[in-house]
Amino acid sequence: MKQQLLRFRHLLLLVPFPLIFAAGPVSAQQVPARTGRFQAGIEAAAVALGNNPRFKGRSLENRKQVVEFVVGNMLFVLLHELGHTAIGEMDLPVLGKEEDAADSFAATRLIRIGSEFTGRVLTEAAEGWFMDDRRDRKEGNSVPYYDVHGLDQVRAYQIVCFMVGADKDRFKDLANETKLPADRQDLCARDYSKAASSWAAVLKPYLRAPDQPETKINVTYGDGIGRLATAAEVFRSVKMLEIVAEHQSDLLLWPEPFALEMQSCGFINARWDPETRKLTLCYELAADFAELYRDYGSALAEGRKGISRTAGRKKSVRKSETDDFAHRDVARNSGTEGCTASSVGVGVTCWRAARVKGR
Repeated sequence: MKQQLLRFRHLLLLVPFPLIFAAGPVSAQQVPARTGRFQAGIEAAAVALGNNPRFKGRSLENRKQVVEFVVGNMLFVLLHELGHTAIGEMDLPVLGKEEDAADSFAATRLIRIGSEFTGRVLTEAAEGWFMDDRRDRKEGNSVPYYDVHGLDQVRAYQIVCFMVGADKDRFKDLANETKLPADRQDLCARDYSKAASSWAAVLKPYLRAPDQPETKINVTYGDGIGRLATAAEVFRSVKMLEIVAEHQSDLLLWPEPFALEMQSCGFINARWDPETRKLTLCYELAADFAELYRDYGSALAEGRKGISRTAGRKKSVRKSETDDFAHRDVARNSGTEGCTASSVGVGVTCWRAARVKGR
């Protein structure tokens, strides 16, 4: 099992996705260059963490694994929230739940990038949802079935299904490791095709021509409070917001300027606020992903619990490795992390559902 998983993760790096986020004027050279900047930023951040007392003594590869998981999940979150932004700003039709549409926006954009980095981001995002489900079940937490967000495993499997639907042969190992049934795999091509073509159709009127001006997308990194300072340093190093803002300005004619920001929020989430025209990623969410990786990232895949991350590794993750990301003063099960009108305001979209605290 471990050898099979290791082979799959190595093969994943070689998958040649088409070289575009979506149909548009962005050149085939620009996208690989940008994803290359992502990877270079992750590696630089992993090196810099070696100077952090809490990460000293850990191998560079180990630090890189932590950063890749956190950044990969945060990038998927950012694209999810950009899906909400596009739907609201462009008044796009949504047939079904908007949260599902935002997930499909993120997944289809990533599937169509032409870099090895993209495949890892999608895998990290699926793993993140599988791990989150395991954590909730272990802690006895539940998600209200009436919530606007889907269940964690459903969101994880939809990412896997889109990947399999994009290329069943290349991602059959991923489907098998997550135990996606064969009859469901057969339907994934249709799911992915419909999602990708639907987004291409509704975004077509907003594709920017080379001679049209770019929309201004401001980027801000707030201060990380306490241990969240480490997360702030990592994302400034990776320049995630700058790279995504640059690409979105190149690709689409957004109706009005808006802003991308990362900041300490006091709760764990990400959100798009149409009133302030800000898309905010909370450092607390990055810390939560680090904690999730620390506690569940070394667990073997078991049943449908997720994709193994221990293949080829000799050591599991120790608590001290990611504690500097963590911000345990924030309660994960607080209702403020949910996406409800009472907690964040009408019209504000959020990343995940509120948890009902268990035992």
